[in-house]
Amino acid sequence: MIGTDPLSQIIEAACEAAIKRAMKIGDISPRRLLTAQEAAVYLALSEREVYNMIANKDLTGVRHGRRVMIDLRDIENWIESNKA
Repeated sequence: MIGTDPLSQIIEAACEAAIKRAMKIGDISPRRLLTAQEAAVYLALSEREVYNMIANKDLTGVRHGRRVMIDLRDIENWIESNKA
């Protein structure tokens, strides 16, 4: 949790719920691999920027046929390594 006060907890819970709805991820079966579009929503970036990050080796893409998926752990690691 980011904040310990009740308002911060409510805001964080609402944000998590909105992200899950936007990414169509349920609590029962969280997926480890995300599409570029889902990763873009998660990171609040454009889909093109996610593809650029893969091309620049900032994120590692996982090939599934012609589709490129991004490991949620790689996204989390990128966030941690790029914190200001």
